[in-house]
Amino acid sequence: MQTSAAETASAIYTDVTRENIQPLFSDIAKQISLAEFVAVDTEFTGLGLSNASPVFRFDTADWLTRATDMRDMYKGMANVAKTHALVSMGLSTFVRTSDGMFHVYSFNFILQEQSTHLVSPASIAFLAQNGFDLGKQALQGIRYFSGPNPHPVESRSEEINLEGDLLRKVLFALVRAKKPLVIHNGLFDLVYIYQSFFGPLPDSHESFVFDLHTLFPAGIYDTKLIAESLDPGTASFLAYLYHKSERIHRQRREQAIEALSIKQTKILVREKPQSSAKETATKYPGRKDA
Repeated sequence: MQTSAAETASAIYTDVTRENIQPLFSDIAKQISLAEFVAVDTEFTGLGLSNASPVFRFDTADWLTRATDMRDMYKGMANVAKTHALVSMGLSTFVRTSDGMFHVYSFNFILQEQSTHLVSPASIAFLAQNGFDLGKQALQGIRYFSGPNPHPVESRSEEINLEGDLLRKVLFALVRAKKPLVIHNGLFDLVYIYQSFFGPLPDSHESFVFDLHTLFPAGIYDTKLIAESLDPGTASFLAYLYHKSERIHRQRREQAIEALSIKQTKILVREKPQSSAKETATKYPGRKDA
């Protein structure tokens, strides 16, 4: 467990693996229930289908995850999520304190899909380049089967079934808590999470949106869309927004400290006792103004 602190909040970060998900489950569920809102993020083995081997006979027209029409985009994303797999899921709970700040508890679930799935070389390279431990994922990842049948016939391991069941219980605890859900450019995250733990994905985009509203009635808030609506035309990727927010908060703290310093100086000047003429004459008998 790693711990860090900031002026606005305290943050606790924990990797969740097959070795500790069972003892951590109660604490995770508790933090979800206490949270004012919950943020999720995922990593997966593919964003699309490119350079596919001809042996698969894919019609790439059905895999356009960047299509301009939302229905076509959803169809492409669904096809990707059905054939690829999650490798991690981050879940952060924001618990408000009595002084209006937040305690943040972040749980990084290392995942290992047990069904055969596709892996994009570009996605794996991206994960490795950004510090994702593929060895840890292979040896300690929480094993699960996605889709509507979490316990397929060929699975004979009670340990694997237990790990998958606990993982789903975390998601069900989130649904039962009815907390606002925060994402960043997170449509693909939601598609993967649905297919992996609630699946199978609906055929239409409209049905998918309806199901999401049913699962998360307190609302789903995408910080990328919020940032673009508040400041159109500027960068909206997560690292930029984080550093921009840090800069704004730092400037506000400095302005607040400066304003407080000026106020205290004025108070000191106003409260400073003035010497009377008699006291001045006593201290400085040679002065003509005494």
